Amino acid sequence: MELKPTKGIGNLIFGMFQKMVYQTIGIPDRIKEDEDDSDNIYLEYNKRRLRLTIYKNEDNRLGYLYSENSELTFNDLKIIDGDIEWVKKEVFGNLVKNWEIEEYDFWSTHSDNKNWITLNVEFGRVKSVEIGAPWKNEEEYDWPDQWEVI
Repeated sequence: MELKPTKGIGNLIFGMFQKMVYQTIGIPDRIKEDEDDSDNIYLEYNKRRLRLTIYKNEDNRLGYLYSENSELTFNDLKIIDGDIEWVKKEVFGNLVKNWEIEEYDFWSTHSDNKNWITLNVEFGRVKSVEIGAPWKNEEEYDWPDQWEVI
């Protein structure tokens, strides 16, 4: 699975409608609605180690991805379980120059808001990656024009 910053992962492209996601990778193992935020639907794919967020208030479009898949790559280099400094320099070095780091008790996040990428780190290794759809402006996402309601 290839990470495509501001675009998606593999064949999953931001802006796809929920039905298109199902047509592309099948029915998820679990579907959950957020009790605190009724605008989100979460689709979980166990074997793919992938969680997708569908934005109900955006016509049920794919807007956010979370992955722990060990086969996830960017520029043909694996991301998951890589040393965080190596991943930032060698994998994302041409794309991201400044990472925002937030420290927690025993883990940290390394984020690039320009490309909506977050690397979740434990024990100095990347454990998961989160990416989100890009914004056109402060109020609307920059969805692709080619998607039509199915």
